Amino acid sequence: MLRGLFKFLNILALVVLLCSCLATYVHPKAYWQLSFIGFAFPIVLVVNVFFLLLWILKRDAFGLVSLFAIALTWKFIQSTFALNFSEPNNESGIKLITWNVKCFDLYNWNKNLETREQMMALIKKENADVLCLQEFYTNNQLFHNLEYLRDSLGYPYVYFFPSVDLRKTPKTKLQQTLWKKGELHQQWGVATFSKFPIVDTGRVDFKNSFTNDCVYADIKMNNEIVRVFNVHFQSIHLGYDDYATLDSLKENQSAPWGSLKNILRKMKRAYTKRSEQAIAVAEHLEEFSGKKILCGDFNDVPVSYTYNTAKNNLHDAFVEKSKGFGATYANRFSIFRIDYTLFDERVKINSYKRIQKELSDHYPVVVSFSL
Repeated sequence: MLRGLFKFLNILALVVLLCSCLATYVHPKAYWQLSFIGFAFPIVLVVNVFFLLLWILKRDAFGLVSLFAIALTWKFIQSTFALNFSEPNNESGIKLITWNVKCFDLYNWNKNLETREQMMALIKKENADVLCLQEFYTNNQLFHNLEYLRDSLGYPYVYFFPSVDLRKTPKTKLQQTLWKKGELHQQWGVATFSKFPIVDTGRVDFKNSFTNDCVYADIKMNNEIVRVFNVHFQSIHLGYDDYATLDSLKENQSAPWGSLKNILRKMKRAYTKRSEQAIAVAEHLEEFSGKKILCGDFNDVPVSYTYNTAKNNLHDAFVEKSKGFGATYANRFSIFRIDYTLFDERVKINSYKRIQKELSDHYPVVVSFSL
């Protein structure tokens, strides 16, 4: 009887595993539930591996069913859990960093200057040739981030598209004292910095979002033009109450259904918007015949419609040069990779690494490549 129960649970886990893979092909607008199952792919995979090992230990032929089903999902396992143990990383060539810098910790008022200094020090130490930064922030008062990167850290070529551009005049005496230039000019967006000349720029217009964006820069690298797409796909936009609900779940406490429903609603909306944005980026990638790189914060896992659509025929630097889950969401319990660097097949990937320093809610990803 116990064996029958385990078989039933194993079959159920296998069905969920195979359904999660369908999330990469089915648009969330058509069947959004699959997106949630795809998100859980790593967990469902671990459950299925547990069952496979169980049948092997018991020398039960039913293990062949588990093995066959897991083998069918091998492509998705590779994109989730990289297995590269033979060829070592070679950091020669051109170096690129992609990083969601979370406004350089603008809103953590107690330590934002300290964190910003550490982030800039990291960028200086890595000394990359190209920086692709999402959730970039700069202003004309205290946080001269654009000018600092350009003039002090040696990135003379910049393409910054501010999706949010605000100007405020001082209204209080304190503001008049602090805002030495009389007006606070704040800008948020996606920014690409380069030590190589940028010869042309453009933008993929996300018509369904005002705060998320994709820009591209044609960069002249060693006498070759490479188009670098820097993308920040739709965020979920969780609020303080949402994070409090998730913290309650982490601590094994109950959470109000209304709060959970609100989080699920936001996730559903984000899945749909991201998918439409990924289609727009994929069309631009297809139209450009030259060498290209797509990197940035996808806000989605590898087993997703967003990743599969945007990636298309590009090569994933993580899959080719890393190992393990490679989580880029900066949380000690996270196994989710949501930041990517994807390359044209005519570009040779030399190395991949993520720097596990929690200066933002994303880890910086550093890739080197040769043309």
